[in-house]
Amino acid sequence: MDSSKVLLIDLDNCVQCHSCQVACRQEHGLDFETQSQWCRVMTIGPRRIGLELHIDFVPTMCFQCDDPVCTYFCPVNSLSKSPGGKVVINEEACTGCRLCVYGCPYGNIFYNATKGVAGKCDRCASRVDHGLEPACVQHCIGGALQFVTQKELAQMTSGEYTLRMGMVYYNSSKWKLKGEE
Repeated sequence: MDSSKVLLIDLDNCVQCHSCQVACRQEHGLDFETQSQWCRVMTIGPRRIGLELHIDFVPTMCFQCDDPVCTYFCPVNSLSKSPGGKVVINEEACTGCRLCVYGCPYGNIFYNATKGVAGKCDRCASRVDHGLEPACVQHCIGGALQFVTQKELAQMTSGEYTLRMGMVYYNSSKWKLKGEE
């Protein structure tokens, strides 16, 4: 698996088609009964930028945090950080207590009601192991989701506003931090 790649989300290109959500649910068997959505598109706005109104669509999934808070909540240590940087859940060890679900500050871990265990984005490990992109990236019609190397990331985000959340990078030409001109 190429653990050196990160997920780049270009907010300017998301059209809220929900293809990433559908692809993720199909890839991981997350039907309605599981009550899990490892990938979701959130809506922000409308808000004013200059004299124009904008509405933004933000794909969200597990950030694969540098110091994952969720791992501290698991009483049986079924969550761990892999050497490649991914936060993984050992479903066999998971007791379904849901403490990690409540402990994730971003709401990116879900209880799978069908299996009785916690689940989250695994960056489509089985696909990536076989040289494929994550399902959400492959099916993104606007090109908002990209699976890139650090070198590609630096080239693609040069001169843009970028926010790093673990192994996920959000990029936009419209978003600014307060106080920036």
